[in-house]
Amino acid sequence: MNIDSWFQVIEQALKAKGIELTPEIKNHLLSEFPETSTYQQKKITTEVLGAVYEFFFHKATQGETFGELSRIKERFGETVEENYGLAEGPFINMAKTYWTFKLEAKDLFPIHHKLILSRILNEVEATIASLFFPTPGPAEIPVKQRKEKQRELLHEFAPEIDAERFLNENPLLKEGRGRRGCLGLLLVFVPLTLLLLRFIGCL
Repeated sequence: MNIDSWFQVIEQALKAKGIELTPEIKNHLLSEFPETSTYQQKKITTEVLGAVYEFFFHKATQGETFGELSRIKERFGETVEENYGLAEGPFINMAKTYWTFKLEAKDLFPIHHKLILSRILNEVEATIASLFFPTPGPAEIPVKQRKEKQRELLHEFAPEIDAERFLNENPLLKEGRGRRGCLGLLLVFVPLTLLLLRFIGCL
């Protein structure tokens, strides 16, 4: 997915929150991180980050993807269904949304990796990964705690998803699978508001 395609996504995400994608917002997202930021710049970054984060859950609720599913098998050698051993359901729907988001966001690297837009997409991807698609690491998060946090976030951002079915079918909630490195340990327990503050604090 190229820059123009991502701006179509940004426009939809902002529109869902009643915000117009203005030239000021677009120019800000196309700029690199400054050493210091104005209040207005931080405000724009916060609004876009929050909108994309919520839009991800909207897409997952609808069973929609950010790109072609065929790219997943091309990249990893397996479909999402083959990888997780499930044919359908809310977990698989979110997995399709997440992995297509990740692959499409990576299309902006390395050429556009310094842009604020790319940094926002990367932050959303890393946060979703740490919450729902953790990778093995030295720090273990108890399955019970991860499960409760997932339930909480599904109720908040995706109330239309059958949370109990999602949790019961999630193969990553099996004992011994709920691991993540130190970054994941931090992000799993960071509410969206604090995530936004933490992110813009890097500006």
